[in-house]
Amino acid sequence: MKRIILIIFSMLCGYFSPLIAVDSNASRYQDSILKVVDALPPGLERLAYLKNLAYRHQYEPYNMTFAARLYQEGQRQNNVHCENLGAYYLAICYDKKHDPDSLSYWVDILEDFAPQVGTYDYYLEEKAAISRALASKRQIEKAIYIAKETLKEAIKYKSNNGKIAAYNSLGCAYSVSSRSNEALNIFLKAYKNFTPQTKAGLKVDILSRITQVYGNAGSDSLKLPYLKEMESTLQTVISKEPNCRKNWANFEVDCEIKYILHFMNRRYFAAAQEHIEKAKKLLGSHVDPVFWLNVQLVQLQYYAKTREYDKSIALVNEVIPTVLQNHVTVFATLINYKASTQYDKGDLDGAIETLHYLIDKQDSLNSAFSTSQLEQVKDIYHIDDLLQEKQKIQDTNYSRGCMILIILILLMLIFYLYTRILSRKISIAEKTTVEAALQAEEENKTKDRLKSEISHDIRTPLNAVVGFAELLTESKDLDQDTKKEYGQIIQSNAENLLEYINSILELSRLESGKIQYERTECDIMQLCRQVITAINGKEDSKVSVILQTEIENLQMQTDKRWFESLLTSLLTPVEDDREHYQSVVCVNYDHVKSVLCFDVLNAPLAKARFENKTSLIRHEINAHFVHCSGGIYKVQAEAEEGPTISFTIPL
Repeated sequence: MKRIILIIFSMLCGYFSPLIAVDSNASRYQDSILKVVDALPPGLERLAYLKNLAYRHQYEPYNMTFAARLYQEGQRQNNVHCENLGAYYLAICYDKKHDPDSLSYWVDILEDFAPQVGTYDYYLEEKAAISRALASKRQIEKAIYIAKETLKEAIKYKSNNGKIAAYNSLGCAYSVSSRSNEALNIFLKAYKNFTPQTKAGLKVDILSRITQVYGNAGSDSLKLPYLKEMESTLQTVISKEPNCRKNWANFEVDCEIKYILHFMNRRYFAAAQEHIEKAKKLLGSHVDPVFWLNVQLVQLQYYAKTREYDKSIALVNEVIPTVLQNHVTVFATLINYKASTQYDKGDLDGAIETLHYLIDKQDSLNSAFSTSQLEQVKDIYHIDDLLQEKQKIQDTNYSRGCMILIILILLMLIFYLYTRILSRKISIAEKTTVEAALQAEEENKTKDRLKSEISHDIRTPLNAVVGFAELLTESKDLDQDTKKEYGQIIQSNAENLLEYINSILELSRLESGKIQYERTECDIMQLCRQVITAINGKEDSKVSVILQTEIENLQMQTDKRWFESLLTSLLTPVEDDREHYQSVVCVNYDHVKSVLCFDVLNAPLAKARFENKTSLIRHEINAHFVHCSGGIYKVQAEAEEGPTISFTIPL
């Protein structure tokens, strides 16, 4: 029986067409109220009166009338705030109808109003409602996309109510697609964002959904605190505004239903019956029909648990005329429920007669309930098995064997596909690991060579400086030209030594962590073009650079100063290099690895890798920056295209 009730609940999602007749006095009530409005002077007094009407009547059949009148009056008086509020109430009307197209129309209007009224809450709340409407129609991917888009906007505009509404819609999309754990995590995120300024409606809705998820999972102990908080929040807001209680009737009924299910699960039937009676008293024309129907369904479940079969059958017969008028799908399910109850009661003939009645009405059901759905219902409730039981045919073992065989085949197929995917991932990971190991080995060799040569490279220019300095100080018979020549030699070696030592110190500071990279958002392609333009613009430049890429613009996080230094160093020849270079910078995006790939062809720095120790240290500095960004730095002095330096930057 529990399975039947859950399926009925799921089939009701998104159905909000009227099941209860509208009060015949509603039209006269609206007309009389609008006459009062028309009698008021066309100014702030009329707008204030309409705002109060629209706020107090957020339920059928008045919500659309008063919301539309508020919006129209705001337009006539050029009052943006009232116009925005009217549009918001109209969007809520279509939110309750789960109409994404009409919702989208009013959401676009609310978006235009948002910067004018100084809040994005109304716009974001109803944009999130579009996601819920789509989820109710099983358009899950689109619903998730809109919910995430709304969340980004809420963060951008610092709207906490918008953020909670977005989390609510995202959780609903996950719930509809049977991703219960993800849905719960999202709803709890929304709950953690509650503040004293959070709208009561959002609070109650989130608490209701958390309670629902825990209830479906059988976690009554975890559900109960949220259910009590939901009830407390409702009572608080109703006590503050008792004349607006009808606005909260749906939530009140929903709260009572959850208490009914809670007490029935614990077999506290007296308490469950008490809440059933409370729920019935709340029902009226202002309550959405889905909640009216849910009250009947939980009462059916109550009768099933208490084995009051006659009352259960009588209740089905009572609600069938109302249900048949509007929801054929629910009608079909209730008929099956009646048949199941008759079967549990021992009335096998009555159950078969009821099922024959459903089958005979198949043609009329197909207008709203497809043949495939009807077959699904038949399968769920084992109609054919029930008929066969009457005839004492026992062939269920064959069906079970086939089902087990199909499940085993599916499991084997899933396992095969999983191993294929896993093997592919392992292969890619192994390849990446090997590449990284080879790169690390090459870099270690370079570092070892560098360390072994540093002392020699420092000693050589230092000896020259010391030697010629001694000659200058000790030789008294040197002519001016010789002294000048010795001074130039000393100056040249000292400058080279200073540059070399500064490079070593810079590398040392980087490796010790004393220099931190400051990553900021920038257009990496614009940065490349700036560097290349600067190099090509030098009058005495020995390098001509061409940029080859299909990427126009690309935003990413990097240290702009260090990136400019990296690219500039690759395209700058050493001081004593007299060669002219035609260099090419190729930039590509690897979608598989999600990295930006740079190949600098005919790079001057690649040629001088082991010819100039300052250049060698520069390579180490460049590699450090690239590695800290998570990329790879590679030098190919003997490449076919000419000396090439390649590096990657992950996005």
